[in-house]
Amino acid sequence: MWADPRTDCIREPESRPSQRTEGPKLPLVRVGPSRPRRAPLWEASLRVSAVGAATLWTGWDPSSGSLSASPGELLEHADVTRVSCFELLAVAGRGFRPPKILTVDDTPAIEAPRAEPTAVQQGALRPTWSVEYRRIAETAPARVAPFAIYLLGVNPPDGVTDAELAVFNEFYTNVHLPEVAERRHALRAERYERARVIVPPPKGAPRFLAVYECDEASASLRRHVGPSYTAGPDVWQRHTTPWRLWYRRITA
Repeated sequence: MWADPRTDCIREPESRPSQRTEGPKLPLVRVGPSRPRRAPLWEASLRVSAVGAATLWTGWDPSSGSLSASPGELLEHADVTRVSCFELLAVAGRGFRPPKILTVDDTPAIEAPRAEPTAVQQGALRPTWSVEYRRIAETAPARVAPFAIYLLGVNPPDGVTDAELAVFNEFYTNVHLPEVAERRHALRAERYERARVIVPPPKGAPRFLAVYECDEASASLRRHVGPSYTAGPDVWQRHTTPWRLWYRRITA
């Protein structure tokens, strides 16, 4: 057993079966000029969302001196038809102090530009950062509300060219995103790109977000055990992942 620092996963040594058995033939999916790969066992139906489809991600922490901060306070003031509220469940990385509460506002892009978020009036929670991200891909449409989300903030390497970024995004969307979703038994996965920083996080807002929606059983197994992920092109191998966060969805 060994740890892979790049993926933060535990690897188990593969056992060799005494006799090879043939499984079902899977369709091949072409992902570029390189050799084709087999489609994942779950039926990934990647599609790029409409340009401009944006969501507002806001982190909240207890106000100074507050002893009664509660996520319910946000739900009382939120439009629950478009705003989801999450509570920090676990941190799978170091060097970043995540907010205790996270709200995701799926406001249509046709709305006027938003002003800076304000704290709930006379409340015990205050917004610590707020960033608008544009959805760029998803593995499947949303059908059920998740129990939890695995949120990753990802940055491409510094000085990346447009051509390199295209390679980076193609691999991320068509290979890595569905690969992680399958092995973590996620309900679905999404990718976002930073559109506008309204209130910056303490160490900056990652350029990309990956969101893996999980049921309760999958969320309880937060440390992946299994085969290595596809290594990917050089530009992918040089990316950084400053955010590795688990949040549990809160309902009214």
